Amino acid sequence: MDVGIDVLEIERIKKIADDDIKLGTLFTKKEIMYFKKFDSYYDHVAGFFCAKEAIAKALRCGFNEILTPLSIEITHGENKDPIVNFLGKAKEYVNAFGYKEIKISISHSKTVATAICIVD
Repeated sequence: MDVGIDVLEIERIKKIADDDIKLGTLFTKKEIMYFKKFDSYYDHVAGFFCAKEAIAKALRCGFNEILTPLSIEITHGENKDPIVNFLGKAKEYVNAFGYKEIKISISHSKTVATAICIVD
């Protein structure tokens, strides 16, 4: 089992969140559509960014040529729990680690977002 965690001041993500080009280098179109549903837009952008960082840390590989922020997509299940999906070559890359389960939790306050990832 491995764990990764990340914390971010929401204010720091605002410049990226307001720039569609930069936003598109970190998040899929599906994720961006999800963010735009909320008045707390920046909170969600920051939370998802933390989740992607926490995932890369838990996998102990960091971001690289294959595992990039765009190769990780976060969606939600029926009970609104966040679900991690790996896209393209990242799916095979992560499967090679042999983990059976990847769980994340995302949270935020008015000023800070955080996420934790546990891989087992």
